[in-house]
Amino acid sequence: MRLAILRTGQTNAAIRASFPDYPDLYENLLNNGASRIKGSFSFRYFAVFNGEMPADPDEFDGYIITGSAAGVYEDHDWLKPLFAFIKKCDALQKPLCGICFGHQAIAKAIGGEVVKWADGWGVGVQDMQITAHADWMPKTDKMSLIYFHQDQVIQLPEGAKKLATSEFCAIGAFAKGRHIFCLQGHPEFPADYSAALLEAIREKVGDSRTEAALTSLSEHTDAQEVAQWIADFFLQAHLASTDKTPIKTA
Repeated sequence: MRLAILRTGQTNAAIRASFPDYPDLYENLLNNGASRIKGSFSFRYFAVFNGEMPADPDEFDGYIITGSAAGVYEDHDWLKPLFAFIKKCDALQKPLCGICFGHQAIAKAIGGEVVKWADGWGVGVQDMQITAHADWMPKTDKMSLIYFHQDQVIQLPEGAKKLATSEFCAIGAFAKGRHIFCLQGHPEFPADYSAALLEAIREKVGDSRTEAALTSLSEHTDAQEVAQWIADFFLQAHLASTDKTPIKTA
């Protein structure tokens, strides 16, 4: 499958020399993390934050919208074209996966609501309780991932279904039909990258939450399992669009 990575951000400047940028993180997530179907995807990257966008939703088989330091409610020239593209993909039922900011951008573009959370940052390894299962998800009751966010989706778009929740973040994942899958967490962030990023944004997050988050990074996450969910989401959507029998999740 040909996937386009819509880059709405990049690795923090303070750690960029020591760690991969977003393209490598996402390619590693799907072609190495999703081991059962390793090598199933090819990628092209668009620096949306620099005004790059695909010409048409049908140019690729699916799209991933990345995290970003920006907020969906801010005034950036690239946000309106991104929201318009998301709406087109939704109308065409073109597969879209949103991670963190991408989760928020997709929700807002198709009718949801996103706010800066009054209780501050959610960072480090956190557990989400699974509230519903999409076709590409196994029957599990929780999801543990690394989180970096201050903004939250507080209202789902019409027709969307909440998939995961926690005390801190009520809407931690959602789906719409078989063509949209969004996650607030970061399955693509490894622990060492996350530790360096926490130190880089310590002043914003606060010392207490930063220290707790750093300690949490030694805990297990379901990043590899979630990588498989994302891969299966794209493959099922692609097979469904060509009238083939969908694959079954593990």
